[in-house]
Amino acid sequence: MRERILPRPDMPLHGPYDAVIVGAGVHGLGLAYNLAKRGMTHVAVFDKSYIGSGASGRNTTLIRSAFTTPEWITFFQESVRLWEGLSDELNFNVMFTQRGYLILALTEEKAELCRRAVPQQNRQSIPTRLVDTKEIKTIAPCIDTTAVRVGILQPTGGIARHDAVVWGYAAKAQKLGVEIHPFTEVTAIQVADGEVKGVDTSKGSVKTSLVVNAAGGHSPEVARLAGVEIPAKTYPLEAFVTEPLKPLLTPALICLETLTYLSQTARGEFVGGSEVDNIPPSHSIRSTFGFLELAAERVVQLIPALAQAALLRQWAGIIDMTPDLGPLLGEVEGIKGFVLDCGWGGYGFMASPAAGKLMADYLIDGVKPTQLVPFALSRFKENKTIREASLVVLMPEDEKPTGRAAAT
Repeated sequence: MRERILPRPDMPLHGPYDAVIVGAGVHGLGLAYNLAKRGMTHVAVFDKSYIGSGASGRNTTLIRSAFTTPEWITFFQESVRLWEGLSDELNFNVMFTQRGYLILALTEEKAELCRRAVPQQNRQSIPTRLVDTKEIKTIAPCIDTTAVRVGILQPTGGIARHDAVVWGYAAKAQKLGVEIHPFTEVTAIQVADGEVKGVDTSKGSVKTSLVVNAAGGHSPEVARLAGVEIPAKTYPLEAFVTEPLKPLLTPALICLETLTYLSQTARGEFVGGSEVDNIPPSHSIRSTFGFLELAAERVVQLIPALAQAALLRQWAGIIDMTPDLGPLLGEVEGIKGFVLDCGWGGYGFMASPAAGKLMADYLIDGVKPTQLVPFALSRFKENKTIREASLVVLMPEDEKPTGRAAAT
């Protein structure tokens, strides 16, 4: 008999809980699994919709650790390491394929950034290397290298299947005793005397001393339920998929200047997108023609053969972005038991294995792993923000630094 992966939406609450996690995406479910794996026996995950309904089920699934700052490199290299064994650990094929990850630079400024980044990455055991246009043509003959200065190739990067990751974590977490409550909205977080006491949900109230905000694009609203304003705003992010084509592109591909990202699936579809400037904060998941027009132009510039490809579908999701585009990880000062795992922007999917493990270690052991330390909420108050310069996510206009070039 096939094992049921998820409980019924009308499953009753069985509190009190050792931990309540708000958000049933890859971060919420991954953390729940790791907490249960470490021995926490009463864990509940709540989501006001179906599991994976947010950015976890709407992203383009690219995975790398080839960044430019030691904080990002260290964290995401741990995630790549965990990705490599995730299917075996979950006993569920998450379809992680290390087909490589290619980063293209078109200007001398970004080319120099790449030249400086590779030695830093190599020192942290990432086997990246600089590739010139001749080698890029060998790796991916479909790419028009006319405007390309240089690239970075990370052989250990790749892609995974987002819904497989969601269901894999859900199945394993439930098998370890985690309660997963889809279509159950958290409506209030009970705080008294500076401590979390419980939560109110659309199914009723339960007691808990630990609440983790892993609500992605809804994380600012969830934080407000505890009386907390976090430095994050919600923005839409769009993507598209083409008809299946013959194999053209092996590695995942991004371009730093045009903020374009692309990969070809095992079935032949091209999945990708490009960042549109001056988008105001919004929770809208409506697709737009403006995105499609811009993304098509930029993608065809990189791969001219796609000019005649038919588009099957486009969609949008929402992401929560902080002023330095880095995540918010750890307890909120002044409210014992209220913890953040949010603010991931467009990089939450690739970070999820490391975030789940490291956050679980932190919550159970009481000692923050070194990879989490740089991403504390306090960095904004202490002027210790991180400017990762290889992101293909636009920094909001009101957050761009003045007097120098902004990271992109």
